[in-house]
Amino acid sequence: MVNLFSWGAAAPETVPGDKVLPLHFFDDTPVWRSFILYSLFVFEDVLDTDKIRHSLEELAKREGWQKLGARLRRNSNGVLEYHIPAEFNKDRPSIAYTHVQCDTPIADDPIAGQIPKPSARPSILGDPDQFLSLMHPEGSPKKLEDYVNSERPQLGLHTVSFKDATLVSIYWPHIMFDAMGKKALLTAWSLTLQGRQDEILPLCGADSDPLTELGRHPTEPHKLADRQLSTLGLVRYGINHITEFALRGNETRIVCVPAAFMDKLRDEAMGDVPVDSSSEEDTFLSDGDILCAWWTRKAISHLPQNSETNVILYNAYSLRSVLARDLLPAGTSYLSNATGFIHTTLTVKEIFTKPLGYVASRIRHSISEYGTRKQVEAFMSMVRQSQARTPPFFGDPSMHMLTYSNWSKAKMFETDFSAAIKPNSRSPSDIHVPGRPTYIQNCQYGLTLPNAFPIMGKDTQGNYWLSGYLNKGNWDKINEILNNI
Repeated sequence: MVNLFSWGAAAPETVPGDKVLPLHFFDDTPVWRSFILYSLFVFEDVLDTDKIRHSLEELAKREGWQKLGARLRRNSNGVLEYHIPAEFNKDRPSIAYTHVQCDTPIADDPIAGQIPKPSARPSILGDPDQFLSLMHPEGSPKKLEDYVNSERPQLGLHTVSFKDATLVSIYWPHIMFDAMGKKALLTAWSLTLQGRQDEILPLCGADSDPLTELGRHPTEPHKLADRQLSTLGLVRYGINHITEFALRGNETRIVCVPAAFMDKLRDEAMGDVPVDSSSEEDTFLSDGDILCAWWTRKAISHLPQNSETNVILYNAYSLRSVLARDLLPAGTSYLSNATGFIHTTLTVKEIFTKPLGYVASRIRHSISEYGTRKQVEAFMSMVRQSQARTPPFFGDPSMHMLTYSNWSKAKMFETDFSAAIKPNSRSPSDIHVPGRPTYIQNCQYGLTLPNAFPIMGKDTQGNYWLSGYLNKGNWDKINEILNNI
């Protein structure tokens, strides 16, 4: 059997009979090429890991889903492409799989025993990177070339079994899919595990790029086009923040925002919305709007509060719903990247002096204004016009930028692996929903810029979880603030 973790540096020879497919335009970008992602799901149940593995292998062999097991290659022009084996077998498996068996309760493990539990108040609960050893085996990929120069399938699965819990981790290059693509994977995987394959939604774009025309037919300019940073502006921005980006170093932490506190934030923010607002659209605030508004204050707490410096909130925005009427039809899944970015411009002073609901409303207004089909077309047109296929940045060289990626709509805490629970097994918890993850975290290799925050979503108890990278020392400042809440 091929050793999945001992391949050399040279790309393997092309295998006759492999199905060769080009990457989609908005998958093969410098941004997505720079990320190798790992996601950990903690189940407080004893799961049958053979069932977990075999159901994922079965899904990867399903018509249209074989991209999961594709090998990544560069053609003679240096362009990335997928090579899908004509048949998956023990020598060329559909997924990379490893398993560790631990014959102890999870609480007795020196590392897994420290996995965060929900807190009674907003709290920083640890460093996600301390659990990397639980998420992948030695020799697993850390950069794109680890895929290109190997016989490695794109999707990897690593499981760790304890006497009373199971850890399930998946890893993949970001060029394969985004957060909502991961939702499609988790949903189809769960259905396969439950024997409900007939309920799996059809895939859009399995053999061709459905976004070929996206960004080619703008009917209006982007409303922030006059604020786009030029190449020189981006260089000046980098110079202004060289200490932040290159010299101070980053730290990553995981944060729990408990359900009761989120209820208070929601009441506070909604109380700030004018009662005479003319429409429901003027009064709607999502939990994501409110959470981002609240966390932004914490993330920039090291800045002078009376500063007029611009703060740009750079929100990743799934395009699936806005494209549902034409390019990505409703009732299908899209196992690729379909992400734009929404910009919200505020000043440091506004963020600290205006009510929470004001900041949240500004975020919501930006989504409403720049998330329309026409504005998405304009934004993606600017991506196409960029020789490097990079998204435009709007603002000024002195701005402070925060990036959010909210995965709440992916509902990852609703992943249902109950069909894999071993009979008569015990659990360390009496309050969790059987077969649902109680903790989820993301780690990444490659690009790790500061001030970037993925929001993992809401667990079954209503608690929100987020993580992120900040310059060394900034987390200590936030911890002081949270301790005084």
